[in-house]
Amino acid sequence: MTTCTVNGRDHELERGETVARLLERLGLTGRYALVERNGEPVQRASYPEVELERGDTLIVARPVAGG
Repeated sequence: MTTCTVNGRDHELERGETVARLLERLGLTGRYALVERNGEPVQRASYPEVELERGDTLIVARPVAGG
């Protein structure tokens, strides 16, 4: 089983899973999610191409408007 960590929780990865697909499975639309992978920001336009690997650590945040 291949897993990665998303916001401190382990998630099983599908074969060849991309950032975009993981966000879909988590119920988040890539348009509104900011992703950091192993301490580096992932460009939103790259979400469909960036394949996740065993042991990756992701931080996923949703921006919130406020004042």
